[in-house]
Amino acid sequence: MTDNDAATLASALDRHQVDATAMANALVELDRHPGHQLFTAKLSSGITAERWDAAEVVLAGLWRDFDTYRAVLADAEQIRGRRSKLGPPEVVELRRLLVEPSVEVSRRAVPLPERGLTGAAEQVESITLAALTTRMNDAYRQVSELAVRCDELNSATLKALAPLLEQARRLADDDAALAQGPASVVRRIREIEQLAGNDPLALADRSLDDTLARLTAELAEERARVDRLLALRDGWEQTRAELVGSTQALDDLRAATTDDYAAAAERVVGELPALPVDRAPELRAALARLDDLSWAMRDAGAVGVRRELASADAELRAARQLATGLLDRREELRGRFGAYQARAVRLGLAEEDAVMIVAERIKATLWRRPSDLAAATRDLGNFRRLLVEPGTDSGGSSA
Repeated sequence: MTDNDAATLASALDRHQVDATAMANALVELDRHPGHQLFTAKLSSGITAERWDAAEVVLAGLWRDFDTYRAVLADAEQIRGRRSKLGPPEVVELRRLLVEPSVEVSRRAVPLPERGLTGAAEQVESITLAALTTRMNDAYRQVSELAVRCDELNSATLKALAPLLEQARRLADDDAALAQGPASVVRRIREIEQLAGNDPLALADRSLDDTLARLTAELAEERARVDRLLALRDGWEQTRAELVGSTQALDDLRAATTDDYAAAAERVVGELPALPVDRAPELRAALARLDDLSWAMRDAGAVGVRRELASADAELRAARQLATGLLDRREELRGRFGAYQARAVRLGLAEEDAVMIVAERIKATLWRRPSDLAAATRDLGNFRRLLVEPGTDSGGSSA
């Protein structure tokens, strides 16, 4: 043994003591790390729970190895403290503890068929203190990387999700005010929040930006829908009054259309299609049912009533146009006849027998109830052709 050997071993022991202090600090820091504390409460699930179950086994082994490491150092310190200067026996013992594979890390019974007659009943695996340090470093790296990764995913997700969570909270409050459950987009945002806390590793392969973009768009759409329902709730009496007024206006339009139909049937020869079915009673019943519905169903129901009101209004207006069109056509033909008569006088043809015969027939047709507009139109064509200026062979243009 040389003094150099003793000094080398003493220096190695000092380094190990420094390392032991650093290891203790690192393990305490790992215990306090948010990523580790997040899952020591056993709230994790899914792939994160699986990874943490495996990591807890590794961490437990790390603590056992650290206890063994400190026990070896304690034994070494006890040996070094026997005397002020290390002697050969102390050097041998320190070398065994600090350099040689003296750290037992596993022990198992050897089955009879494997041990033979002279074999050992147990198989013991021993490694050096340096190998134990390497093993602890590997274990620490595995657990710390997992803790950091989980914390990063959790923190990044919650930070990015914070604005949506606040919007979702307000939206859920408004949903409750409308006596309806939270929207699906609110539930999905809450699910992601819960996933960030319980299974952040499940988010590792997802594009958070894409997910947030979709949720933001859906949230805006749902916000608009809920705002519409709130506005409907606050202005329901006015909305209902407007729908009642529109239904009454439909009754008035039907009455006017019925009158025009009767006038057309009395004054003009021709068949009009049947009046559209009266939809006002059905719409009044639908409107009455709205008061018992949820605001969402009331909104859809009000839209439906408006749509049916518009459809019924369009049907009646089209029918009325047919009736008034016939009456307007009769007045138009009367006006054209008056213009043709003035032309006949100007041309000196008013007393012509042929002109007078056609003129009397037109009068009898257009001022009779009902008027045959088709016959009157044909006679007006003949009348116009009779109005030929002297010296010409064709009828003049209509007045």
